[in-house]
Amino acid sequence: MTRDPDEPARVLVVEDDDGNRRLVRTFFEREGFRVEEAADGPGALRAVANDDIDLVVLDLGLPGLDGLDVLASIRRRSDVAVLVLTGRVDEHERVQGLDAGADDYVVKPYSLAELAARARALLRRGQSRPAVDDRLEFGELVIDLAAARASSNGGRLDLAPKEFTLLAFLAGEEGRTFSREELLHHVWGSTSHWQDPATVTEHVRRVRHKLDRVGYGQCIETVRGFGYRFAMSEEARTATA
Repeated sequence: MTRDPDEPARVLVVEDDDGNRRLVRTFFEREGFRVEEAADGPGALRAVANDDIDLVVLDLGLPGLDGLDVLASIRRRSDVAVLVLTGRVDEHERVQGLDAGADDYVVKPYSLAELAARARALLRRGQSRPAVDDRLEFGELVIDLAAARASSNGGRLDLAPKEFTLLAFLAGEEGRTFSREELLHHVWGSTSHWQDPATVTEHVRRVRHKLDRVGYGQCIETVRGFGYRFAMSEEARTATA
C-alpha cells in the first residue's frame, strides 16, 4: 500500500527493553513519525496484522519468539519494510536476517539519528513504486512491477521484497552498469556512509541463485572492478524455461 505523503509514517518499534523502546519512540515522534510499540514477537505480529504499518523496527534479541522467526512470519503475510536492530556482529547472522526478508539492519550500539535516517530512506523507497501496469518481459522471465513479483514460465520466483526491488531496478536499466554505491542509492535509498556495500553483494548473490533455478542466473553480470548490470542475451530472451 502506498502511503499518503501528507500523512506521517507509522512506525512499529519492537523491542523488549522498556527503556530502549521508549527512547526510540520519543526520538521518532520528535522526527515526525507516528509510533506504535510491541514488547514481544506475538505483539509485533498482531500489530502488523491489525494496523496500517509503514515500517517495522525489529530487535532480533526478543525473548520467547526469536526475532528471525518474527521476521519470517511478517514476510509470509506482508511486504512492509523491516529495519532490523541486532547486537549480533557475526556476518552469518546478519545474512540470516537479510535472507529472512529484512530490508536493512543496524548493529548495536547505534545512534538514534542514524536509525531515523535509515528509516526515512526505507520509507522514501516505498513511496517510489512504479505505475500499476508496468511489466518487464525477457522471454519467459516476467517482472511485474505493479504486483511486485517475478515469474518464469508462469511459476513465481520466491524473491524477498528487497531482492525483487534490486532485480526490477537492474532489469529496468538493462545493459547499464551500476556500482555497489549507486545501487545503495537507487535501491536502498542509502549510502555507503550509512550502509555496508556488502549488502548489495549479498543480495545480488541471492537473486542470481534464485534466477539460476529457472535458467536466468546469467542475466545479472558482474563488471569486474565496477559493479553489476542486467544483460539478457538474445538466446536467453527467446528461450522457454
